[in-house]
Amino acid sequence: MKLSIAAVSALLFAVSEAAADTTSASSSKNPVYKNPKANVDARVADLLKRMTLEDKTSQLVQGDIRNWLDIETGDFNKTGLEWSMATRSGSFYVGVPVEQQWIAENIKVAQDYLVHNTTLGIPAFTQTEGIHGFLIGGATIFNSPIAYACSFNRDLIKKMGKAIAIESAALGVNQIFAPLADLARELRFGRVEETFGEDGFLAGEIGYEFIVGMQKEGVSAMVKHFAAFATPEQGLNTGPVHGGERELRTTYLPPFKRQIIDADAYSIMTSYNSYDGVAMVANHHVLTDILRNEWGYKYFTMSDAGATDRLCDQFKMCKSNPVDMEAIVNYALVAGNDVEMGGGSYSFTQITQMVKAGKLDIKVVDQAVARVLKAKFTLGLFEKPYLGVAAAETPKYIHTDEHVALARQIDTESIVLLENHNNILPLAKTANVAVIGPMGHGYMNYGDYVVNGSYLHGVTPYDGIKAASSG
Repeated sequence: MKLSIAAVSALLFAVSEAAADTTSASSSKNPVYKNPKANVDARVADLLKRMTLEDKTSQLVQGDIRNWLDIETGDFNKTGLEWSMATRSGSFYVGVPVEQQWIAENIKVAQDYLVHNTTLGIPAFTQTEGIHGFLIGGATIFNSPIAYACSFNRDLIKKMGKAIAIESAALGVNQIFAPLADLARELRFGRVEETFGEDGFLAGEIGYEFIVGMQKEGVSAMVKHFAAFATPEQGLNTGPVHGGERELRTTYLPPFKRQIIDADAYSIMTSYNSYDGVAMVANHHVLTDILRNEWGYKYFTMSDAGATDRLCDQFKMCKSNPVDMEAIVNYALVAGNDVEMGGGSYSFTQITQMVKAGKLDIKVVDQAVARVLKAKFTLGLFEKPYLGVAAAETPKYIHTDEHVALARQIDTESIVLLENHNNILPLAKTANVAVIGPMGHGYMNYGDYVVNGSYLHGVTPYDGIKAASSG
């Protein structure tokens, strides 16, 4: 990699005189928010009062590691880092197809910059996918959620959540977009494999164990997709869902409540769909009346990629074409969607000027920012902003023999035998077996949320049967 980490670190630690003056003017010698022994709510309140409006806005917009990392060459862009940390520093996405150490080094550079080169030193959530394994080349791939839910084994799922967290943290990742609490009740839906099946109790229990295992390792889960996402019209992804209040509360919400409240998940991803005609990303009834006022949830919610734009271009709720950024803020943020993920127009960047113009109540902004900060303090980010290990140490954490053995055990316990017709099983080693179909041989199909090239590694059904018959 062309980036010299030593050189960049030296550069980033050289804080300007202007920044130092600002720090001394705005901070006491021992601020409450930097005291790990202080009450979390007291730390949140202390930090919030020190933040500028620009600081607050930045916490509510997701950044991207590609703002400062060239994923083709590995080159570091200092200007891109400074811009991103000034405008979208609350979190940044790192799920890009590059070498492990490129991710680790550039996460560390960003966290070091935030902690040492900004006035308040607020670390970021570093985010990627991980519904059945940390999304990076060389990580352990567990079987798909629809499969491992068939194990009905709470202990194994907790161990899997722990393993995914350990592998993610080794490169500095501290937040995973998983698990799902969606239900597989529309089998035309193309993302059934991401769910834990049709049963709400099972989905709640599997997700609960996943979260507990993950968050005990210092990595935040993000429960998705809130809510009632996986039964769209005609099975079309992001399509509208209908059901009424009773079905919402008795069918769709219970697995979410089990995962979110009982497991104390630190974040939630809101969904693309509408429910009974109301877009979930701007659904005050679900995001505020139920989630906050009834359930008492204290942490933050985040839109899915590009979901806020859909309020204008799909749901036709805006006058301007293609998007009305101020309208999006007033719909989504006010309803209870606290943070905007990337992939769209970044409408939440308008928060600062909207407040200054009297178009948005600062209390709404403060409430959303406080929820983000509460999650960060509770997770321990201020005490340990960077979780990564030295490059030479990563093999001790990623794709270890222990994790591979766990994946195999989960595979074994996920097998479902519906009928053993005429006692055909177990097969004799001398039996003739035909392996038919595109998934039988030639490449592995691990399902979604794996990096390109993963299909070249693993044991296909044909390979496994051949090895077993000759053993």
